[in-house]
Amino acid sequence: MKTIRTLFSQPAAKAAAALLVSILSLQQLDAQVCSAPLTTIYGLSNSGNILPITVSNATVAAAMNPAYPGGSSSANAIGYNATNETFYFFENGGSSATQKFVSFTPATNTYTVLANSPITAGVNRGCVSFNGMAYYCLDGNGNLCYYDIPTNTWTLIGSVYTDQFNNNTSSNFSSLTSGDMAIDGLGNMWIVASSSAHWGLFRINAPLPTSVTANISVTQLIAPTTTTPGGIVFAGIAFNTTGQIYMSTPNDLYLLQNNYTLSHLGTFSVAGSGADLTSCSYPIGVLPVSWTGFSAVLENNGSVLLNWSVDQQVNNQGYAVERSRDGSNWENIASLDNQPSEGQVSYQATDANPAAGINYYRIRQKDLDGQSSFSTIQSIEIAGRAKSVQIWPNPARTHIQIQTQALAYGENIRAQIFSQSGQPVSVTQLQGSSSTIDISSLPVGNYVVHVSLPNGETVNQKLVKL
Repeated sequence: MKTIRTLFSQPAAKAAAALLVSILSLQQLDAQVCSAPLTTIYGLSNSGNILPITVSNATVAAAMNPAYPGGSSSANAIGYNATNETFYFFENGGSSATQKFVSFTPATNTYTVLANSPITAGVNRGCVSFNGMAYYCLDGNGNLCYYDIPTNTWTLIGSVYTDQFNNNTSSNFSSLTSGDMAIDGLGNMWIVASSSAHWGLFRINAPLPTSVTANISVTQLIAPTTTTPGGIVFAGIAFNTTGQIYMSTPNDLYLLQNNYTLSHLGTFSVAGSGADLTSCSYPIGVLPVSWTGFSAVLENNGSVLLNWSVDQQVNNQGYAVERSRDGSNWENIASLDNQPSEGQVSYQATDANPAAGINYYRIRQKDLDGQSSFSTIQSIEIAGRAKSVQIWPNPARTHIQIQTQALAYGENIRAQIFSQSGQPVSVTQLQGSSSTIDISSLPVGNYVVHVSLPNGETVNQKLVKL
């Protein structure tokens, strides 16, 4: 059993004063922090309880922390620092006259009172950076503040925001005073702004400001005129390890789908658990494409047919079909543009010339902002072909590669390229078992590659020039 220790105080760096309160509970912690980052996030009730939440059904476990000395009625703006394994939040999120910014370390059950922020309105949106060096928060007047964790010092960054449409969107952070914020693994900050009537989602792209900034650039992801479900404010936002976004009202948990619609996951088993949210996860890809299927099938003609389906495409540019002979080094053999849809979409591509042996395939999804996600990997084994000819990539822009069994034949092989009208546009004498042909000067269009083997056999393959 643990016992209650004596309270003591110590000076805090660059702060007028800080009180260190150390309380060891009479029971062991009910949950191990970060033991299940895929399935568990953490809620903060207004009374200051830090509560593990199972995302699949909104079940709430017992509080991880002992009651704060003197009690709390407006705790908010929690963020978890995975570097020092400490929670940061406002034990009292009121005005500067009453606010109290604290940290709580589960390993020792230690509360620490930290320096007061320079903001004057209530604070209900907060988060910690992925590197554990900073805490950010927003007050009800839209003031963005930066707290330097190592030095226990604050900086008021600003309250003027401009979106990607060059609109001044500052009022969204002062009129929609509820909500929350979270930072992903790339350093981007995601902000929910909410009232009981409307809500919106915004993102401040990395690198985040750490000093006074006259105009803060934001990206509007969901219009702030979107109706809140049930007329209840959104109060929390948190990621899991795969980049899914969970949002909460004080009593209900939601999943934000990739098409920016909401799915209700459940009502919290303990009322008020969703007054704020945080998690241990800082995912690189947030709201990724949802892969619902991918298959590779060997056709009768020796080609490989690739089919994949995805759901909830958002911010998607398109797909690249990639092939590998060893499972490590990949080449792009086809590209497909995004097919806009709100539901499930299916795609198809063909590898007309797989190489003998094992061929590995994967699909790379490309976002408009340059990020990528990958499908699972499928493999197809092609039986050895004594007289096989492989031509890739297809489609191609500048060069094609032709691989043959020329060494087995003991002589050179000729490859011709014909236009759709049957006119020869290129003749190449292949050297060895693999040759590269420059097609950069050919106009965009469809062609036929004709390879003549020494035994009289011919191979014809359609080529698409990009």
